[in-house]
Amino acid sequence: MSETIDNFHRAVALFDAVVAEVPADAWGNSTPCDAWDATELVRHQCGVLDALADIARTGEVNLPQMADETDDPAARWAETRDGLTAALNGADLSAEGQYWFGPMSFEDLVGMVQWDPLTHAWDLGQSAGVAVELPEDLCESSLARVKSLGDIPRKWKLISDEVPAPDGATAAQRYLAYVGRQP
Repeated sequence: MSETIDNFHRAVALFDAVVAEVPADAWGNSTPCDAWDATELVRHQCGVLDALADIARTGEVNLPQMADETDDPAARWAETRDGLTAALNGADLSAEGQYWFGPMSFEDLVGMVQWDPLTHAWDLGQSAGVAVELPEDLCESSLARVKSLGDIPRKWKLISDEVPAPDGATAAQRYLAYVGRQP
């Protein structure tokens, strides 16, 4: 497995671990993502990763859509996680295409998307009171990938405006600040 795919799986596993720790009474809690509660954040993540899985399975490129409403966000997430894992196992990672962020290989698209479950693992943890330790190396690679997209993530409102990182910030703090989170 390439480092890109390994990093993506690690980001998804981190999100998965946080979902598993969310208390039943916390799914309605607000999140650092404006206008999303914890359930809606999971629906967003499912929508993004379901769209990625569809590309892996069919080669058809569609923009992510918010997943349908659910009374059981953890179960909905498990369905997405399992479907994504199966789809990526059979994917042609070298397939070149015009994907969400422009022309690139499918593997590069997967690498670009790793920042989304990484960021939202932290967001969900903040919402539910679950401690989340963001891996420094994933934060460094995610920061490099997000920055490589130029102004697209902010134009498309995929990330918030950058906030100042604290003096002596860790890679995780620098990453969170760049994507508009108070580290």
